[in-house]
Amino acid sequence: MSLVFTSITINTMHLQDMLDFYQIIGFQFKAVKVDKGSEVYRAVHSGVEFSLYSIKNVQKSQIPSLQLGFRITDLEKCVGQLNQVNGAMCILDPTEMPDGKKAIILDPDGHSIELVEN
Repeated sequence: MSLVFTSITINTMHLQDMLDFYQIIGFQFKAVKVDKGSEVYRAVHSGVEFSLYSIKNVQKSQIPSLQLGFRITDLEKCVGQLNQVNGAMCILDPTEMPDGKKAIILDPDGHSIELVEN
């Protein structure tokens, strides 16, 4: 049996802020037409589809309902830009760890995003 990861979809009430946030990380989104529903933006990176769906109501939890990790270059610059996005919040400044330099930022919907510098 073979398993290949193909997609991630996030439903959001803060579409523009989420687009701004994930574009800084490196995603290049395109609007996608859908027959039913709302606005959808999709990016493909390394064969994985990453989609943001605009919805009216999302239940928020005190604990992030989604945690994602990304390897990036120039962690300090990226974190500085992400901190400027409305609704984003840094919960771990760039820090040297045994497995590399990391930062953790909550995206505008409160999802935990771990960034590790290449």
